Amino acid sequence: MRCIPLKVLHTADVHLTPAAPERMKAFRAVCDLAVDLGCSALLIAGDLFDTAEAAASLRAELRELFDSYKLEFFLIPGNHDRAAFRSGEYYGRKVHTCSETAVKWELEGIPIIGIPYLPGRRGVDLLHSCVQGEGSPSIVIMHTNFYDSSLSLLYFSDEKDDSRSACLWEHDLATLPEAYIALGHWHNPTLPPVKINNVLLAYSGTPYPIAKGENGARCAFLIDLSSEGIDVQAVKIPGVPRRETVTFFFVPGEEKRIMDEIASFLEQQADPEVILDLEVAGWVGSISEELCTAEIEMLVIKYRERWRDVNCSTVQVTGISALPGIARQCLHLLAELEPPAALELEDLRDPSLKELSQEVIKDREGLYRTALSLLLQQMGRGN
Repeated sequence: MRCIPLKVLHTADVHLTPAAPERMKAFRAVCDLAVDLGCSALLIAGDLFDTAEAAASLRAELRELFDSYKLEFFLIPGNHDRAAFRSGEYYGRKVHTCSETAVKWELEGIPIIGIPYLPGRRGVDLLHSCVQGEGSPSIVIMHTNFYDSSLSLLYFSDEKDDSRSACLWEHDLATLPEAYIALGHWHNPTLPPVKINNVLLAYSGTPYPIAKGENGARCAFLIDLSSEGIDVQAVKIPGVPRRETVTFFFVPGEEKRIMDEIASFLEQQADPEVILDLEVAGWVGSISEELCTAEIEMLVIKYRERWRDVNCSTVQVTGISALPGIARQCLHLLAELEPPAALELEDLRDPSLKELSQEVIKDREGLYRTALSLLLQQMGRGN
């Protein structure tokens, strides 16, 4: 008999490794969050460990951590840590794992189905065989790629291409009964969760931002099962920094202004809870590439302590002497042209169009710089 209500928390892709203790700290924050939210269990949808070697090094510490909580833990292997679960290693008395096939557990009358990372369609076949016929709403844990079928050509050139990695498609969910699929593998959270017929599904993303592009607040998903059905809410993980990206583009003749903009941003937008990825590209004429890069690095050193961290490994500025011939001709042509003449506004009857035209006239110089920037971004390393 199903016991309601039931709350569980969903996370994934922790990628624990001894070399990154901040990830273990973030995982402890997720466990604490599950307790604070009144959850009965924590679902870990794959890649708890970065490698099988990391799992071996951290197993004793994880076992102690799991045993310290009054939670049940349900975890599956991901593509990074598949080998860590093949021998049935013991992670604690309240930890439920699977290895190379699906396992069906039960928590307070609710079926919980763990499906490990399996390339191709094997995971989908197990999903259908395990979920079909369930009388109660199910919770499924999977580590896979989820694709919208209408965008299939964006990902694969033919149907056979999806045999190399684990794939779940929108049409795979059409006939399933009521369920929540806790996904792992993609590192940004699904906001909001996706609903397809009777199925809700979401990626929780990484608890701690690991790589560039994992932007925004880190979340876990609270799954609340009641007599009214399944409710899923994203909950911010407290104390974990977020990652953000900012981009600056150099245009010849505007080097000082853009450098000032970088300095102003690093000073005024500083946030100790943000890991900043600073991307800088473009073309320089009044200063050398080396001097430009050195000045940016000095600014980063000056303001880094005001942020959680600042990464500037993608400084890609190029001297205009390296421009292709056609680009140099365009640059010279733009430099010789006068800004466009003011528009005749008296014939404009649409108020919004007239207001837009007035804004254009006020900032002709800005539009000129924008046009030059767009031109140069199409050339070589400036793209």
